[in-house]
This record gives sequence, structure tokens and C-alpha cells, in this order.
Amino acid sequence: MRKRIPTATTKRLPLYHEYISRMEAEGSKWVSSFMIANALGLTPSTIRQDLKHFETIESSSFGYSTKSLKKVLENALGVTTGANMVLVGVGRLGMAIVHHKKFREKGFVIKGLFDVNEDLIGKRICNVPIYPLGRLPEIVKKKRITIGIVTTPVESAQYVTDLLVDANIKGIWNFVPINLRVPPNVAIENVNLCPSLFLLAFRIKLLEEMP
Repeated sequence: MRKRIPTATTKRLPLYHEYISRMEAEGSKWVSSFMIANALGLTPSTIRQDLKHFETIESSSFGYSTKSLKKVLENALGVTTGANMVLVGVGRLGMAIVHHKKFREKGFVIKGLFDVNEDLIGKRICNVPIYPLGRLPEIVKKKRITIGIVTTPVESAQYVTDLLVDANIKGIWNFVPINLRVPPNVAIENVNLCPSLFLLAFRIKLLEEMP
């Protein structure tokens, strides 16, 4: 990926990749900017401007090659090599993430689970062992973990994040609805479900108010 990619563009890349992957799976060899724009609710010019930031993509009068575009997007997103991950907080949300098969298919593999509930320690979920929190630094180093997933209660989220940072984790995927503090050399992605739901409710309200 080139430097100084606009933030708005980077946020759209996963959407492009998801759509292109689906089209390729359905047997499409070519997609146009109009097709992508129509599917994602964007404009063709936005698609073209976004893709100008990346390496040459095979194209023709039919549009972009799905194979070529998918490869470019995967290189840009850094998903070609995947990552080893650990998850802290084996509650309902944590369990749902562990059972999500698509992560493993893309090379993002959960290598260890952590919880403070002694009844869970030693058990396995989807063949992934559950460890006590005290073994976090050991497992992170042993299994070469780069991403930590936080699905703990709010009151323990920052403590867990600090443990992950101290264990030299490179990135935090945060599902707890608070802003976690991390140093500049650690990336963090916050997934807050409530704002998304509230935005949907707001959009429904606007539709109902339309004449």
C-alpha cells in the first residue's frame, strides 16, 4: 500500500474485498466500478479514485479483473499472511467470535483463550484451549501472537489491555464499549455495536418521517 492513503479510503477497503471475494466465488471474472458502487451504495468515481492509490490492477473493457483486484486488496489490507490471535473474556460474545469460521479461513487463527473463571480453565472451545490469565505472556510468546481480542467486562478491559501490551501484542481488537489506552506502537480497532444499532434505528425513523 502506498503512503498517505486517505482514512475514508482505508475504511472502504474491507467492503471492497468482501464484495470482490463474493463475486469471485460466484464465478465472475470481471467487475466494473458501477457494479461495486451499486452494491455498496457508493459512486463509481469514488471507487475509481480509491483504487488509484494502489498498484496496477488488471482491467479491460469489462472492468477490473476480480482475481487481480482481490489480490491487490488483500496485499493492501495485509490479510495475505493472516495472524495468530488470542481472545480474553470467554463470555457469549467471545464464544461467538471463537465459533466464527471465516477468520480461520482467512488465516486469522485464535491460538488461545483466557478467562478468570476457574470452571472454564483447561476446557477447549473449537479445540482452542482456555488458559488462566497468568499464562498470557507465555502463550503470546510461544505461539507468536500478534493480535489480542478483548471481550471482557468493562471494568477489567483496560487491565487486560495493559497485559496484552506488556506481552508485546501488536494490535488490539476491542469489543468493549470504552476507549482503551494503548501506546503509539500498538494498533487498536474498536468495535462498538450500540452506535451501529442506534444509527440503524435513526435511519428507520427518517424513512418513516418521509412523505
